[in-house]
Amino acid sequence: AYHLLESSGGCRDCPLDGSGALSYPAPMRLSRTIALLAPLSLATVAFAQAEPPPDPNFTPATSPIVGYMIVAILFGVIVAVSLMPSKRSHTDL
Repeated sequence: AYHLLESSGGCRDCPLDGSGALSYPAPMRLSRTIALLAPLSLATVAFAQAEPPPDPNFTPATSPIVGYMIVAILFGVIVAVSLMPSKRSHTDL
């Protein structure tokens, strides 16, 4: 039976290709690659956590009340413009 497989060019369902090595399907190769690279990614996370975080020394230059006042003025302008009556013509009566 083996000589028949040889003469027909090989077997599609056989796990061995012509080189004698196993040929794995693409999803299996991808999962194997991910399984090999996962410990490396976890190691980078561990090294990143070894450093202490930077000291928070943020001091805002302006008060947030200035921003609130600008928002209130813009809101008032938008409401005033939207409530102004439109003067189209004498047919609006």
